[in-house]
Amino acid sequence: MKKKLRHKTLFFFFDILKRKDVITMVCATIKPGVDCFFMNKKGCQFNGGSCHPVVEQCNGCQKAKEFPAGTYCLIFPDPAIKWRSGSCNMATHLSKAGNSPAQGKINPLKASKRGAR
Repeated sequence: MKKKLRHKTLFFFFDILKRKDVITMVCATIKPGVDCFFMNKKGCQFNGGSCHPVVEQCNGCQKAKEFPAGTYCLIFPDPAIKWRSGSCNMATHLSKAGNSPAQGKINPLKASKRGAR
């Protein structure tokens, strides 16, 4: 009895996945074929009704892609906002500054304990 119930729930779950009234959010304005959070039945709901082109700081980034209308970011609809407060957190062409011991002060007591190991 439990196995039949389990199969029914699995089929019900897969039936929900196959529903045809689910609308995929694929951009139809600037970046055709790319999944977009701002797309709905009425079109693009971002400011101005479309994404903004990349800024010059984005040159060399793997997230920037060329489309027929220009070069646009695949992650952010307005890349200039991400660069306004410093560097973009998704930029692939910038190296991340790591925590190296030469940059900050080292506690001499901890350093002597590390050297003893």
